[in-house]
Amino acid sequence: MKERPLIPAEQQVAHLAERGVRFDIMSPKDAVAFLRDKNFFFKVKAFAKCFSTYRSPASEGYGRYVNLDFAYLTELTRLDHHLREHILSMTLDIEHYMKVHLNRTMMDDGADGKEVLDLLFAHERLRKERMLEERFDPSGSEATVERMKAIADRLDGVGGSDRVMLFLEMLHIAEDQTLGIDPEHLERSVSYLGDSNYTRDLANKYGRREDMYVWNYLELVSFGGIIALYKFYFYDLRRERSQEAESVKQLLFPVKALRNAAAHNGNVLNTIGQRLQKPVGSIATAAREELGIDQELVALTKRFPVIHDFTALVLCFDRIVSDADARSEKAAGLRTLRERFLEHADYFEKQIELDRGIRMLGEVMRSGADVISSSSL
Repeated sequence: MKERPLIPAEQQVAHLAERGVRFDIMSPKDAVAFLRDKNFFFKVKAFAKCFSTYRSPASEGYGRYVNLDFAYLTELTRLDHHLREHILSMTLDIEHYMKVHLNRTMMDDGADGKEVLDLLFAHERLRKERMLEERFDPSGSEATVERMKAIADRLDGVGGSDRVMLFLEMLHIAEDQTLGIDPEHLERSVSYLGDSNYTRDLANKYGRREDMYVWNYLELVSFGGIIALYKFYFYDLRRERSQEAESVKQLLFPVKALRNAAAHNGNVLNTIGQRLQKPVGSIATAAREELGIDQELVALTKRFPVIHDFTALVLCFDRIVSDADARSEKAAGLRTLRERFLEHADYFEKQIELDRGIRMLGEVMRSGADVISSSSL
């Protein structure tokens, strides 16, 4: 891999200029300040892949960007920031009302709070064990066993940090062999919460498996743990098979993926132009039939990850969040976000995919706001 030393912001700006980036709207001096005080090069440069370059070796500008001003990159970083804020806000509401829906339904069903968890953990263990059976490659297992034996033989002769390092080596080998799939991950995840000031008391009191009821679980686990219980209770225990129930089930994974990206403060708009591997077909159908979005733009939900997942987020919010005030608040937020997205839309009009992607997100925001504000569940 080519060496890439950390260079000062002034050199970063010079490097961008050499690649054809202009500084007409934002001066080089302001660009340096932006890269020093408001953002950083790697995060900003990630958006450059949304713009075209001269591809012909015979071209004088070969390898340089076409019609890219630094201000276009800074605008995308800001839009990305605003979008991530709304993603997190909407997923917090979705998570809360998933818990409310679960709690209400289990109360109405007279569910046993311990039995539900026993069944959930058993279900998750079996599901992960089946995943291991499907994906496990036995061809390298004998060599792995010999490596583990060799490390185990060395444990007796060392102590302290050396022994810890050998344990870690064995752990990494085991994780590689099992592809990181842990059948007991869901149960183990609760035990880790005792390290946090915000969950320590709750985890110490209710985090042990023998002390935990399903309502304790709802307060202790991550969004992924809530999704696991939601899908298990409604689709496996209660066997709900309505079209509405199935549509929610299909939306949960893309919503989780988008939420995780936003929570880790990773860029999401730079996936415009990437190709989605496994789109959920019902998302495009719902975008057309429920949100009323033009077929040409709807096609983008099957192509670009952020459009696919953000459309899923809006649809999921509409299906799960029942409170009228929460719906009204998020509808207003989506309208404001759309206005911000279109404020400098002219920056991107010469980049076909980026322009269409931004317009499609704007349409999802507009139509989603109308649908969300029109009624409460």
